[in-house]
Amino acid sequence: MKLAVLNASPLIILAKAGYLDLVPKLLSPVVIPRAVATEISTGPPNDPAVRFLARRSWLSVVDLVPALSPLATWHLGPGESEVLEYARRNSGTVAVLDDRAARALQIPLTGTLGLVVAAVRMNLLPSLSAAIDAVRACGLYVDSATVSRLLTGDQ
Repeated sequence: MKLAVLNASPLIILAKAGYLDLVPKLLSPVVIPRAVATEISTGPPNDPAVRFLARRSWLSVVDLVPALSPLATWHLGPGESEVLEYARRNSGTVAVLDDRAARALQIPLTGTLGLVVAAVRMNLLPSLSAAIDAVRACGLYVDSATVSRLLTGDQ
């Protein structure tokens, strides 16, 4: 398994979909930067990700040392910036985020959908179609062409 650093959106979507328990089966150890923890903790108290963060067991919150310069978050938010910088500073770490702009960087990346596909391939979820529907219903945007490619196996 690989060390992973998660952004807020995958954690929030997987929590809402009831799939958060898949993460430590796919990736380990798992960390989130302080900016991501702060972003999640500002959500409503009944949000599944907020509740998880309060009682996390397999996830650690990390501080970037040295901290990012404010200029480093110019085009991305603080959470995304810290996720990418953590992965850049820690070789072999996969960044888990759904920001399309980050895909241009030379950092190992996956997103929420990548985790769902991996879980189905490992038989941790029974149906890719149902899993895609679940994460889409929880707010993940996935275009129809990508869904069609995944469901036909033409990746």
